[in-house]
Amino acid sequence: MSTQSIGNRSQAAAVVRTHVVTALSLLLVLVLHWQLSHALRNDAFVDEATYIVSGQQLAEAAQHGAAPPPIATYLSGAPHLYPRLAAVLYASGGLEGVRTFSLICLLVAIVAVCSAAQQLFASRVAGIAAAALFAVQAPVLFLSRFATYDAPSVALLALALALAVDRRERSGTATAVLAGLAIGAAAMVKYAALLYAPGIVLVCALAATGRARWTRGVLAGIGAVTAVVGLALLDDSRAMWTGFVTTTLSRSVTSGGDVRALIGFALTLGGAVATLAIPGLAVATPRMRWVALCIFASALLAPLNHVRLHEFVSLHKHMAFALVLFASLAGGAVDGLLHWLRKRWARNDVVIASAVAAAAIAIVARAIVQPGLAESRRLFRYWPDNTQRAYATLAPVVSDSARFLAEEPDLGALYLVPPVPAAHWVHPYFFDYAGESARTPGEIAPFRRAIRDGYFTAVVLRFGPQRTWALAMEEELLHAQPRYRLAAKLPFELSDGAGAYQLWVRADAPGADQVR
Repeated sequence: MSTQSIGNRSQAAAVVRTHVVTALSLLLVLVLHWQLSHALRNDAFVDEATYIVSGQQLAEAAQHGAAPPPIATYLSGAPHLYPRLAAVLYASGGLEGVRTFSLICLLVAIVAVCSAAQQLFASRVAGIAAAALFAVQAPVLFLSRFATYDAPSVALLALALALAVDRRERSGTATAVLAGLAIGAAAMVKYAALLYAPGIVLVCALAATGRARWTRGVLAGIGAVTAVVGLALLDDSRAMWTGFVTTTLSRSVTSGGDVRALIGFALTLGGAVATLAIPGLAVATPRMRWVALCIFASALLAPLNHVRLHEFVSLHKHMAFALVLFASLAGGAVDGLLHWLRKRWARNDVVIASAVAAAAIAIVARAIVQPGLAESRRLFRYWPDNTQRAYATLAPVVSDSARFLAEEPDLGALYLVPPVPAAHWVHPYFFDYAGESARTPGEIAPFRRAIRDGYFTAVVLRFGPQRTWALAMEEELLHAQPRYRLAAKLPFELSDGAGAYQLWVRADAPGADQVR
């Protein structure tokens, strides 16, 4: 056997080993993420219930040939996409089934982040490092166990980025179109992802050379527009535009905060990875430096938009979108550090290299991994863990004529067995009664009158997002005794303090004496 043949076989074996080690390393990251995410447990959050129940309502309307409910005007994504899928998953696997889909989406996102970083820096180490950093972030772990639009939208964004940074000339045209389609689909799944469409299109162009830049950029833009328009035509486009404006472009502030507090929260959620992304810009090759800068600038859009709105709500979810981009750059910084360590080791500067490696491991564990795990657990305790029990307690008063008032009625529609039609649930945001109307939780006159008339069979209060409204209802219910009685008080512990569900029932309602 010739020396050349032996060399070729040795080289091929080395390539195979590299692929195997990379695959095993990525698999380890995926398994770690799966285990960490499954430590997060809680009953459904109201948003999860809203999307599942919306999908059920759409399916029921389609089954009976009725007009769909007007949910497109207030959902933050196309109603015929994720909600319909969530309803199907819930029917077969319950809430855990829908959350498992979110986990699968984030696992796909981790693989895509690995691919993006690997192509950006032409390094498998950069890819694995990016995937590992992304996988342990609090927003990412949180979304892995959260049944909302966000997980599939993050996965599509990550796929779009991985396709956009593909530098191969042969496949450049196809990957540009696919990248555009992916980011367009991400924006329709959740409208907030539209923030990243210009950046993805620009990355597609910058990753190419010469005239191919124009071609790739135009094709990516066409792909994005095609996905948005095509998916919008499947439903009521006008209603979806209203939903896009009210939930994304000019959404009302629910939980406001000053700029310093918002920036501090954003840094808590992903500041370490964002900081690590900065040296990633420096180690990028000259050809890819503008690509890296575009990615970094795009990553800032989500937190800056929240700062602009002075809005805390959903920042913890939207930071996962930003982390797709930040982590892809941070992987390059880790790869650059390892290159420096190998050079030091080769020069026999073992003490220096070992000290730097030990310090790096300590910093990563202390500043990235531990805070991510702790914050993800805290995020998953923002809402009660006894919601299912609270609504199950009201089962004895369910009847064809029963009517319920609740701060978060979609949770009741999800958990109350036997189920109560959506028309029998009243929420704080919209209510007409006896000639009086309420269009915001600040208008309480029709609710007061309905309670005085004994209109509601039961009232569920938890003093959460609409605490002022709930306090007003509690005051009215106290005055309405003994017609209404406090049947049960179920305490819970949240990340920011203790609380309790209050279950009020009308004393003369059938089965009211069994609610306790």
